[in-house]
Order: sequence, then structure tokens, then C-alpha cells
Amino acid sequence: MINGNSLILCQPNTRTFEFIKALIKLRIANCVDLKIINGLTNILIDKDLDENSIFVELNELFKVIDIKGEIISFIETTNASKVKLLSKIKNKADSLNPHKSENIEEIQKNLIVEKLKSSGLKDKLHDERRIVLIADNYAVHRATLVKEACEVLNIKFVFLPTNSPQLNPIEQVWKSIKKYLSQFYLDDLEEMKRLFTNEFYRIVDNNTFYNNWLIKFIDDIDYYDINYQISGFRPCIMAF
Repeated sequence: MINGNSLILCQPNTRTFEFIKALIKLRIANCVDLKIINGLTNILIDKDLDENSIFVELNELFKVIDIKGEIISFIETTNASKVKLLSKIKNKADSLNPHKSENIEEIQKNLIVEKLKSSGLKDKLHDERRIVLIADNYAVHRATLVKEACEVLNIKFVFLPTNSPQLNPIEQVWKSIKKYLSQFYLDDLEEMKRLFTNEFYRIVDNNTFYNNWLIKFIDDIDYYDINYQISGFRPCIMAF
């Protein structure tokens, strides 16, 4: 992240739904309007997004679907060769299976973006300071639904060139933290979390760290000095 409060987020996975949730949490951490904070928080805890609730609904739907009829109809309308037909039939069956986590995630990611768009928060969010994120070219970062969520949340991505992790400040943070933690023998997860968190914020709150990064990777340093004086520019870190 380029401007705003640093934040550590531990996602259960790196799929689109969890990434959009992370972006909402980032916006909450960088909001001053309590109405926006409450509105976004309500979206995150909305029971409609609960994995178990969606599974129950899918399972009920699955019971009433004529699977045989669906498959026969699919076979009759497909142009696939015999070699590919079995694979396509399997994919079709998978798409109807409520046990497939991909099907649940598909509903979750579309639903959370719909709730963002219908929340009525877009105009208020655009009165907040825009968040600028430095990101690599991971497919989820460029997903259409992520772009739609960012449009509401007033978040802009700056994508790095491919194969250039050295340009991302977070990579330098990970390197420093790994070196620091290697000094300890850790057999307690909570202790590791405590050490990690303390060292993370020690690094990202250190002016020398991001100033050195700017000097090393940004040619026109005077421009950023001026920008900092005018708008409070300060490179910060978002850790997913």
C-alpha cells in the first residue's frame, strides 16, 4: 500500500471472495466515517455470505434438480467430440454439486460485490482518501469482480512489472522478518504471532525503511518529497 494505515490480514485462501473481504477490511481500517465503517462491517458479517448457509441452499436445490435430465440435455446440445465428452459431462456434474467449494465461492464473490454496489456507500467512500495498492500480477488481483469492488471502495491498484518482486516493499519486509525470527526457537504459535506482529510494525513504522526504498527504486525522489509535504504521502504496507 502506498498511502494509509498498515494492516496484517491472514486470509484462509487467496480466492476472489477472500481478497474482496480483505479489501473491505483495509478500507474499514482507513475510514474516518463511522457510518461507512458500520455499513462495510455489516456486509462482512452478512449471514447471506455464510458458507454453511449457502451450502444448505445449494443442497436443497441439488435434491430437486433432475440430474439425469440435465446431463442428457447437455449431451444433446454439446458439439464436443467423443474424446472430450466424458470430461465435459464430469465438469457439468461438478457444476451442479453443492459439495464443490468452487461453487460456493462463486456465489459468495458475486453476492458480496452486489451488496457493496447496493449499499449506497460509493459516494461517501469517494469522499474518503483514495487508497493506492502496489500489487503483483496474480490473476485474482485483476479479476473483474475485484475491479468492481475497488470502484465502490475507492481503491486503486498499481501493478508491478512481471518478475520484479524487488519493487514491492512487502518483499523487503518479509526478508527482514524471516531474518529476525530465525534467531528464536519457537514452539508456541502465539509467541511467533507476537514476535512477527511487533517486528512487522517496527519495520513499516520506520521512516528509514521506506525512505531507503524510495531512494533505491524511485528515480525522481524530489517529486515524492514534494508530494509528501503537500498531501502527506507515505508508503505503507498491506500484508495478505
